[in-house]
Amino acid sequence: MILTRVQTSAKQRTEFRLLVAIRFACLMAIAKGHQNPMDCPRVQARCSDLTKHFAYNHPSPAFHSQYIGRIGELGNSFGLRFNEPKQGLFGTVTVWRNDQAPTNVHQLAC
Repeated sequence: MILTRVQTSAKQRTEFRLLVAIRFACLMAIAKGHQNPMDCPRVQARCSDLTKHFAYNHPSPAFHSQYIGRIGELGNSFGLRFNEPKQGLFGTVTVWRNDQAPTNVHQLAC
């Protein structure tokens, strides 16, 4: 959704603005030396804004199909996942770098 050129509704435009803010905060966190973008208070604040938005607004179908319960791309180097709340209003947003290889996977040499 972040790479969509045309947002067709006000809901999509709001989600796009929030996703771009999270992506920019992630880029700034990496530039400041954070290995994990979620360690940066700015990224946490932007993710909080997204969770507050979804506490009171339903996500658009495009956002739902890409990020809710799935790992969606947030640009080329970041991934984002939104987990819906099991209780209460607020879900959780998780952001990470895509270029970091998982530590529990052994690299095979062919």
